[in-house]
Amino acid sequence: MVFKNFKLQIVFRVLLLTGAVTLFAWCIVLGYYLRSIYLAGAILILLVELVWYTDRFNRDLKNFLTSLLQSDFTTHFHTSGNGKSIDELYSMLNKIATAFRNISVQKEVQYRYLEMLFEHVRVGILSVDATGKVQHANQALKTMLQKNILPDLHAFENIDASLANTIREIRTGETRLVKLRVQQEVLQLSIHASEFKLEDMYYKLISMQNIRQELDIHEMDAWQKLIHVMSHEIMNSVSPIISLSSTLHGLVVQSKAADVPMPSIYDSLNQGLDAIHIRSEGLYNFTKTYRKLAAIPKLNATETNLREIVHRVEVLMAANIREQGIALTTSDIDRPVIADPGLMEHVLINLLLNAIDAVAGKAAPAIHIYTTPSAKGQVNIHIRDNGEGMDETTLEKIFIPFYTTKKNGSGIGLAISKQILQLHHADIRVNSAPSLGTEFIITL
Repeated sequence: MVFKNFKLQIVFRVLLLTGAVTLFAWCIVLGYYLRSIYLAGAILILLVELVWYTDRFNRDLKNFLTSLLQSDFTTHFHTSGNGKSIDELYSMLNKIATAFRNISVQKEVQYRYLEMLFEHVRVGILSVDATGKVQHANQALKTMLQKNILPDLHAFENIDASLANTIREIRTGETRLVKLRVQQEVLQLSIHASEFKLEDMYYKLISMQNIRQELDIHEMDAWQKLIHVMSHEIMNSVSPIISLSSTLHGLVVQSKAADVPMPSIYDSLNQGLDAIHIRSEGLYNFTKTYRKLAAIPKLNATETNLREIVHRVEVLMAANIREQGIALTTSDIDRPVIADPGLMEHVLINLLLNAIDAVAGKAAPAIHIYTTPSAKGQVNIHIRDNGEGMDETTLEKIFIPFYTTKKNGSGIGLAISKQILQLHHADIRVNSAPSLGTEFIITL
């Protein structure tokens, strides 16, 4: 039924053309040549009109589809006077054009909304493709880096080479810190990345946030805690030295005033000087221990197996563990990791020594080393003991240099371990509660 009117129009034109041809032949037979010429012109006009009429919709459809390909949705057809079937088809094409126009408007509105959201956030946001071409860079990033034009990663090399290398190397879920100077301002950038594909096109989305102020606050807090611990330790050593030296000085003065022979006070002087020597040596050892915190060797990361690292640590600690009667177990540690074997052994030894100290005196001391996968595709290394555990106050301080709960501890083992793990871009956290044991978790 849709094409019924169109067919009738064709039939009518064909019948009209047939009648004209018949009349033309009849005129030729009767010798009406002048009339035949007129009829021949009429036949030609009818043929042209028939072809034009049958091809009209094809032309309109072609123009319509071409407009769609060019994202031009303004094409509109008259839906009256063309015959019922053509009017219905044109009406349908108009509806299609309107639907595409609405979709285009919605996409434009959504794009503008995302663009405004993109520009509104105060965190610098960057999007680059596989070739290093910058697809998007919001104003916050341009203001932070003081660059209005960022066409590709070469522009970042002109700002700071380490920043450009970080953008190239950083992977999904990874966070890195980059320190750079822009003009006269020093930036401490926390850089986080996500990678994804859209229609087989690779993109890397990067956020950059200047956390210098936050780092300064935390650094000042850490320094205050460190100074508190150091001043406490130094005062513990210096106070008796001052007191004892003052006593000895007074003793000498009194002896001179009373004209007491010096040999009679030699024993007191000897004992006092010996005590001063011991405390001074303790203060020297404390200072020497402090220097170790700044002597972390450079990272030499290689692909290795965690099982080999743990096995070497077990061999090194075997005698100590055996003497204490500790049950050391491992499970699921056959995992490939990228790390510096020597430094990771140092970390595990420190954590094992802490665990051995924590389970001392337990009826059935036990330490378990195992791994679990992390949510970001990394490896969680667990060192768990069934010792006495720690309260919240102790947990807040265990990574502060020189803070220790051990009688003969130096307080730098966990501080050094944390520095080593930071070199690996790894994280360490601890779960503990009084009487419930302790578990250190390394995410590598």
